[in-house]
Amino acid sequence: MRKIVIILLGLLLGNALVFGQDAMFSQVNQAPMLINPASTGLMDGWERISMQHRNQWLGSNGKYNNTMFSFDFNLLKSEMNNNSYIGLGGFFLRDVAGDGQIGRQSGAVSLSSIIPMGRSGHSISAGLQGGFGSTTLNETALVFESQWNGKEFDPTLLSGEQLSNHHSFLDASAGVMYQFDGGSTSFFGSSDVKFQLGAAVYHFNRPTINFAAGGTSTLNRKFVFHSSFWKDIPDSDVQYEIDVTQFIQGKQRATYFGGMLKYKVSNGGNYLGGSNQIGFGLHMRTFDAIVPSFMLKLKGFRLEVSYDATISALRRSPGGGSFELSLSYTNFQDAIFKQRRKYRR
Repeated sequence: MRKIVIILLGLLLGNALVFGQDAMFSQVNQAPMLINPASTGLMDGWERISMQHRNQWLGSNGKYNNTMFSFDFNLLKSEMNNNSYIGLGGFFLRDVAGDGQIGRQSGAVSLSSIIPMGRSGHSISAGLQGGFGSTTLNETALVFESQWNGKEFDPTLLSGEQLSNHHSFLDASAGVMYQFDGGSTSFFGSSDVKFQLGAAVYHFNRPTINFAAGGTSTLNRKFVFHSSFWKDIPDSDVQYEIDVTQFIQGKQRATYFGGMLKYKVSNGGNYLGGSNQIGFGLHMRTFDAIVPSFMLKLKGFRLEVSYDATISALRRSPGGGSFELSLSYTNFQDAIFKQRRKYRR
């Protein structure tokens, strides 16, 4: 029994050692500000609000949850989408792992500058992101080898460990992005092809975090490279989407790629934000998981559910896969800040 507890404790401390890595969502395209600050406000619409929740290792007794809330909007954007404009947004993210409730809370504000190249469909954008973060640890939920009294672990015994249960830090990130929207030259036109390519660096100031008193750990810079492509199949109500995202953070590498097939159920018109759709997707995170998903889009609302089916050696661990849910709303009808956007041809 003692060996089992020590092994589990080692796994828990292992999570603390790699706490210099970021939380990860499988529905990466539904968290654009976590992929690239330059994507802030870059959308077919005026304002966007979203929520995302991930429950990891469903069958385990530990608590592994990521929850994110975000919003972004654009200013000075014309209906013809042919003038430079600004994107503004922000998010709050909470990541909790294990019985020790090792957690990180972070929030940030993003600012982007989006420059369309006339009515060619091409645009470039650059974004900056600044925010804060804090780490938490419930050390009363942990037991250490020094608390073994010969028969059992006694949490009332002093562990001799000096841990810091709270630490705050400032954070900064930046990115650039290119987009081609070849569907039409107007904002509300029918988009039959779209291509995006971007790169970003997160935590470029390399903030420090700590759990052991007197010791610190650096939050590694994270480099993100991403690309996506949407295309309507001619003479049909079907659209396909393919995407790939590469994460590099410290010694960690993760490649996420796949696609989604969407079917237009009905055409809601411009006033309702375009067509209503259902979609079925399949993605893969290399050497880790296969992720099937289902999407429903209705009058500006977008709901997506996915499940991570683990294919790595971790599939033998208790807990199984991970469930993820995202819900967003994009305002296609009329800009809340319309008085700041002059219609220009």
